[in-house]
Amino acid sequence: MKIMCDTNIIIDVLLEREPFVEDSCKVLSLCEEHRVDGFVSASSVTDIYYLVRKYTHNTDLAYKAVGKLLEIIKVCSVTNHDVLTAFQKRAKDFEDCLVATCAKSIHCEYIITRSKKDFEEFDIPLLTPAEFVQHFS
Repeated sequence: MKIMCDTNIIIDVLLEREPFVEDSCKVLSLCEEHRVDGFVSASSVTDIYYLVRKYTHNTDLAYKAVGKLLEIIKVCSVTNHDVLTAFQKRAKDFEDCLVATCAKSIHCEYIITRSKKDFEEFDIPLLTPAEFVQHFS
């Protein structure tokens, strides 16, 4: 099974954001155990690095966090076609549209996100981390 992890899931884990960290950790654990193939978009990786560095004020920690992440999940390339497809949709949130477009292009079964409403217009199944863990059990 392939899943696309929204940026907020990764940030919840890396910054230990309560009350979200526990369920998001379980999602990443399933990826780390190779029980599911977890992905983030290439564009999300730069966002994740930026946010970790911004909130921790520590460049080395940001690099370590992204390095650990790259050991657990795979990076989905963002192609010219993906960008053009997302751009042509003129969605209210281009970044979310690009993540959804990438998820579709690599045939992910779900996008795992805490913000389902942000992805409703993109016609791809959505689950929160808690729903995914329950569904997968």
